Amino acid sequence: MSRSRQAALLSRHLSEVTDVEVGLYYDTGARWIAMWADGPLQEEMRAHLGAALAGHHCVDMRDREIDCHRSTSQRAWAARAIASRREGTLGAAIAEGAAHRRSLGVGMPRPGVHGPAHTHEYYALLRHVDDLCRGTAYPERASAPEDEPLIGQLLAAGTRDHANNSRPTVGEYDMATALLAAGQAPAGDRPSKLTVLRASEEGQRGRVSRTPTRPPGRSRLLPARRRHERRQGRAPHSDRGGRRAR
Repeated sequence: MSRSRQAALLSRHLSEVTDVEVGLYYDTGARWIAMWADGPLQEEMRAHLGAALAGHHCVDMRDREIDCHRSTSQRAWAARAIASRREGTLGAAIAEGAAHRRSLGVGMPRPGVHGPAHTHEYYALLRHVDDLCRGTAYPERASAPEDEPLIGQLLAAGTRDHANNSRPTVGEYDMATALLAAGQAPAGDRPSKLTVLRASEEGQRGRVSRTPTRPPGRSRLLPARRRHERRQGRAPHSDRGGRRAR
């Protein structure tokens, strides 16, 4: 059996055991990349990968270097934010993160990069939920049944129509704004639904929904990863690592 055929079988097996779509893509030389959205953490996928390679059906993949790349969806971002809000940890994490930013003298991005000017609390909220997404297996799943309607409301609050895009896009920037507005309103005035007030389109010119900022030292996105992310529709946050198959 050819190596490409074995890679397809391995990809199908990983998809079946994890209940998420897993793509296995050839990169260069002996290097392949396993990619999936949401679902299991990297270490869990590596365990499944190791068990599969120990079998008799993918022997030609054992000497390949297989990197792992996990992305998270907007649904996952909303689910983690709502769970943290319900558990009572969201407000404390925002306050702690904002205080830490101020203590470090972190400057604020200039208006227009991510829309209008925002506060330290806004960026602390983004960081907190991003961390939850990275550290949670199957982050897209509601943590409690009562979270489900609020997840839908938050996704709706983060949905924006763009003149140059035929399909609406969902951005965590608007979802973060909606969460902060709901949390800052007086208890008697808090809305029953999570919504976000839209700024004028003129004021939002140049705003890009869900645009990632590459941390220092992160390598440029590889072609195979780009193809996978286009299939998934987005890949803002990712946990990336590799293993040498024995």
